[in-house]
Amino acid sequence: MSERLLRRSMLMTPANRADRLARALACDADAFVFDLEDGVPPAQKRAARENMAHALRTLNFEGRERCVRINGLDTPDCAADIAAIPWAQVDSIMVPKAESARSVLDLEACLIRAGADQGHARPVELIVMLETPRGIFNALAIADATERTTALFFGSGDYTSATGGAINDTTLNYPRSVVTAAAAAAGTQAIDAAFFAAVKDAEATRRDALVAREFGFSGKVVFHPNQVAVVNETFSPSAEEILRAQLVVSGYRQGLLQGHGTSVNQGVFIAVDLVAPAERILTLAAQIDARRRSV
Repeated sequence: MSERLLRRSMLMTPANRADRLARALACDADAFVFDLEDGVPPAQKRAARENMAHALRTLNFEGRERCVRINGLDTPDCAADIAAIPWAQVDSIMVPKAESARSVLDLEACLIRAGADQGHARPVELIVMLETPRGIFNALAIADATERTTALFFGSGDYTSATGGAINDTTLNYPRSVVTAAAAAAGTQAIDAAFFAAVKDAEATRRDALVAREFGFSGKVVFHPNQVAVVNETFSPSAEEILRAQLVVSGYRQGLLQGHGTSVNQGVFIAVDLVAPAERILTLAAQIDARRRSV
């Protein structure tokens, strides 16, 4: 898969709320997720599909990711969701409650039959949601099922609902570790669950996002516009981190020319295992800068 999409913040909006779909674009989110699944009551699924399709065809996303969260393959709404999506205006699909590689491959077959990739320079991507204990235990197989999968998403709400656990740093330590490890092994991004304990509390959102970043997540789903700025900031490298990354990359290259595997550049220790993280920081910084200049 080509260069990763910028996914620090993915704003999820219930598609049955047509008024919110247009307002969501005023936020500085990296991606917009039109939700057809849990955020939409059963009686409003059809209206949500119509709103989603209209919004995707008519709104200006200014180059930002357009994503649709469909209903699960084992539900009667999934086929109707796939049939309603205007594929030329969609970049990715969010797949709920994946529990096996087979289910991901079945969805890919559905997308191929629907002609989802026609007119796209790159295949429509999958953001696969790991929200159940079985999904967590099968994380690597799910991540490896298809190259179309470019991100794994950890859903804390459904996970703790199934386990009976609380939602806190202690109980989420294991599943977060599994999701980020599986994503790294498969070469995909890891996206953390939304923080919904206090969506208008910026500092609480920041603390939760910092924990997620320390685990290796690339970003988070957000439910409220107030969370976008703080999440973007948390998942953006600081000026100090960018400088350090530049010193690591340039110092390592210079060290190789001098026959050194390790070295010190302006007080920064340099070794081969530090180069890949430094390069990721520089790539992310370049993406963020390109986004700022394009808006």
